[in-house]
Amino acid sequence: MTEVAELLGVKETKEAIIGVNELSLFLCQRLKDGVQVGDAVALWAKLTSDAEFMSKIQAAYDGAALIPAEMKNATFTQDAELIGIQLSYLPKFIEALKGKTSEA
Repeated sequence: MTEVAELLGVKETKEAIIGVNELSLFLCQRLKDGVQVGDAVALWAKLTSDAEFMSKIQAAYDGAALIPAEMKNATFTQDAELIGIQLSYLPKFIEALKGKTSEA
């Protein structure tokens, strides 16, 4: 199983974690004062003007179908790497919810 896991890797799962977290951070920053029409406009503007953001979202979407196979064969080391990526977003979410970030 280790050979299969190493061959398959967790690339798509990493991209999905990053893409979902980036989108969630943006939404946390925008929606903390409630949902407004301007939030949809801001999301559209972010998607169409921020190439790096859009690239992360697109990468998360493109390989989503491969995630079940990656996770089925993932090793402990790969799982730990994915958890590390998710944990790296925790301080960003705390800051976003506190309102201390300047990006929105």
